Amino acid sequence: MDKYNYLKYYREILFNFRDTYKLKTSDIEFLFFIYDMDSFVSSNIIRDYRSSNSFVTRNIPELLSKGYIAIYLERAHNRARKYMISQNGKLLVTRFYRILKEKI
Repeated sequence: MDKYNYLKYYREILFNFRDTYKLKTSDIEFLFFIYDMDSFVSSNIIRDYRSSNSFVTRNIPELLSKGYIAIYLERAHNRARKYMISQNGKLLVTRFYRILKEKI
């Protein structure tokens, strides 16, 4: 019986997406993490994604400017700005999963 190795071509596809979409591998993996979230704030990402503060301050604005994430709720009073994955971000992740699935 054949065994499926779903991640065998992960790196190949990851590097292809990195080069095609001009993203860092950490950006693509971050999009995987937020794909199923309605919204998020930076402090949740630092805690749950186990990223550094510098990741949040550098990568989120870059992904925002490239259109892969969007502002869900603007900052107000003592409330932090909320972000969400954009339609472009969801399409990128979906495309990645589809290509990965076709490889097996």
